[in-house]
Amino acid sequence: MGKLVDLIRNHPEQVNALTALCALFVSFLSIVLTFCALWLQRRHNFKSLTPIAHISANDFENLLEVKIRNYGIGPLLVESFIASRGAEEKHNIIDWMASGNWTTFTKIVEGRCIPAGGQIILVRLEGDVDDMAFTRRRDKVRRSLSELTVSLKYKDIYDRRMPDAVRDLQWFKRNLAGN
Repeated sequence: MGKLVDLIRNHPEQVNALTALCALFVSFLSIVLTFCALWLQRRHNFKSLTPIAHISANDFENLLEVKIRNYGIGPLLVESFIASRGAEEKHNIIDWMASGNWTTFTKIVEGRCIPAGGQIILVRLEGDVDDMAFTRRRDKVRRSLSELTVSLKYKDIYDRRMPDAVRDLQWFKRNLAGN
């Protein structure tokens, strides 16, 4: 301890130089730690803002519905949507259906953004099961839907391509007479 006190009293210029070097080292270290923290934060944001697409098919007696849900915690940006039957492709489901009274449908899917926890209803048909006209229409729609395969290409807000979501809609065939 005595040598340190002696150094400070007898050689103040060396102490000032040592202090300056220590300050420079601490400044450099803080810059390195800042860049490390920014890298970790960016990596965290990449992982935490990932969308997860799911194509849902609901087939009830009073409701037929196909929708895209985002089960992730980041926005889902739709690049392309294809509904295909064999080699034929269309950019929505409603173009495969006969005209009629739809509860709701979405014609333009591409370019849409689905927020975290959100959904886009592609087609929905609701009605009264006691209404024979509705049940005939419902079965006709089931048959049409059961022949389709839908696929979705999407990305996250960082412009990273996510795995394609593909769903064969044969699920609707199970409630048709004769199947």
